[in-house]
Formats: sequence, C-alpha cells, structure tokens
Amino acid sequence: MAILKPRNLVAVLLILLSLPLLAIPRIAYSAASLALPGTGELLQGENTRGGILLGIDLLSIYAFVETDQQIDRQRDAYMRHANLFAGVPIGMPNRHYQAIQDYPSSSYYNDIQEMMARNYYLIYNYDPESYADYMARNTYLGDETWNWQNDAAWNEYKNQRKRHQRTKMSHNLALGMMLFNRALSALDSAILSGKNAGTVYLAPTPDQGAMLHYQLNF
Repeated sequence: MAILKPRNLVAVLLILLSLPLLAIPRIAYSAASLALPGTGELLQGENTRGGILLGIDLLSIYAFVETDQQIDRQRDAYMRHANLFAGVPIGMPNRHYQAIQDYPSSSYYNDIQEMMARNYYLIYNYDPESYADYMARNTYLGDETWNWQNDAAWNEYKNQRKRHQRTKMSHNLALGMMLFNRALSALDSAILSGKNAGTVYLAPTPDQGAMLHYQLNF
C-alpha cells in the first residue's frame, strides 16, 4: 500500500486545513437563494432550475402584495357597507363586525345573551351581581348597536366578509409559498454547490508515493 512521504505530508495537511476555506463560497449560493430564490442556482449555471424558482417567487411576491392591498380595500368596503345599511360606526373591533355578520340586530343579539344569562345566573345559580357583570360585558349598547335595513343588505355584507376571509387565506398562502420557496432554493443551492465544488482524491507518484489532489469543477 502506498504511503505518503514526509514531504507530501505537509501538503496534505495544508490542503486539509484549507478545505473549510474552500467551502466558504458555497454559503454565498444559499444566502443568495434565501434573499431571492433561484439566484443560487443561476450562479452555478443551473439556468432552468433557477429560472423556475425565480419565476415562482416573483408570482408569490405579486400575489402577496396584491392580496395585501385587496385585504385593505375589502375591509374598508364592508365597514362602509355596515355603516350605511346597519348604522355601525366605522372602525369597530373585529369582534363587533363578526357579531354584525351573525345577527340581524343588536337587540336580537342582546335578547339571546339576556336569556342565557338569566337562565344561568338567576335561575340555576342566583347571582345577580354576576348576571349584571355578564350583561355589561356581552351586550351592545349606545353607538355599538346595529339594525340591518333588509336581508339583501345583510346578505351582501356576509358575502363581503367571506371574500375578505378568502383573500386573507390567499395572502397567508402566498407568504407561506415565499418562505417555502426560499428554504427549498437554499437547500438546493447547497446541494448543487457540494456537487460542483470539486473532488479530493489520491493519485500515485512515480517514486511509489501518493499525492493528494483537489479538483475544482467549473
């Protein structure tokens, strides 16, 4: 078996010590892919894979920005609709807008809350103080009240809220796709850079020794 000669041992050690330095550029490919998917592949000559990942990211970014703008427009639209047809002040908490979606009027909602609270706090457990506290926290009074003018306006509001929820889901999906695409591209770039970085191998020398070689791939 060929044995490394002393003069070659130093070269072997130097090469082994330099291998971590040779790997440093590989990090740049993954970093580039994290910033913009596909760039790590493009830098390594994988134009098809890089172009596909880059195209997916551009579409995801467009969908993310577009749905973000739609969310704001749709929120403003259903708030104005509720203000016009149910007398709801603009800018109420989301909990309020959900109740407006589920009940035709605040008086109807309050009647249900009163019935449940009366049965629990006054009939089964006589506790007038807790009853009053529950009613204060779970009923709508004053500016919080609403009353839909007709079923058509109420149904249109429900449809607006449903569209708003679907847009929010699409917005979150676009964000998830952006994150997943970056992770996938970074991993793919790291694997490619490992394959393309080069190979280390031993080759015999004429004097029965061995030489460690590192072949760079371009």
